[in-house]
Amino acid sequence: MDNTQRIRALLFDLDGTLVDTSGGIAHAVNSALAKAGVLPISTGQCMQHVGRGLRNTLVGVLAERGIHADAERLEYLLGVLKATYRDEPLKDSFPYPGIVGLLEKSVAGNLRLGVLSNKDDSLVKVITRALFGETPFIMIQGAAEGVPLKPDPSKALEFAGKAGCRTDEVLLIGDSEVDHLTAEAAGMRGAIVTWGFRSRGALESSGCEPLFDTVEDLETEVFP
Repeated sequence: MDNTQRIRALLFDLDGTLVDTSGGIAHAVNSALAKAGVLPISTGQCMQHVGRGLRNTLVGVLAERGIHADAERLEYLLGVLKATYRDEPLKDSFPYPGIVGLLEKSVAGNLRLGVLSNKDDSLVKVITRALFGETPFIMIQGAAEGVPLKPDPSKALEFAGKAGCRTDEVLLIGDSEVDHLTAEAAGMRGAIVTWGFRSRGALESSGCEPLFDTVEDLETEVFP
């Protein structure tokens, strides 16, 4: 891929990229663990299981505690988790420093913007619109019935079509190996940030590149 190609669109992950939602996610997960009679998990431990949807987060956390829930029990606990999150979608959640400025510069530079997350679609839309209501995203997409989760590239490719861009004119920005794999699968340029839910070491071990430690570093990629 030609990395000298001008970037015309930015497709962002939500959790760990635009917004620090770690506290809110851990709170919701712990509400489910309480119903399962399990001691709460720390925010740091919980974040190790985030990135492939709330169901997989819960399964991973339970497995870490040595618990295998049958299908009926898992659905019940997932319902508790989702209900807690729907009741308090913005709890302990805020944009990372510099993100609002990046979005404003991107709009001023006529870049097309989108959000693609593996979190439930209703939550993605509520959080994104509450925190970035003035930003003209052309796509805000989360997990929904019939919508394949990242790293499937389907929705990333749909975004490129809506933006009127070739895939190599889109920069997919995320904080995990899931986002890295999505960019590769879609033929997009990728930018993986280290301020999110994975450590730099874990990202390097997963083969994620290029890595960006600050929003200022990322801006040099977006606005060379």
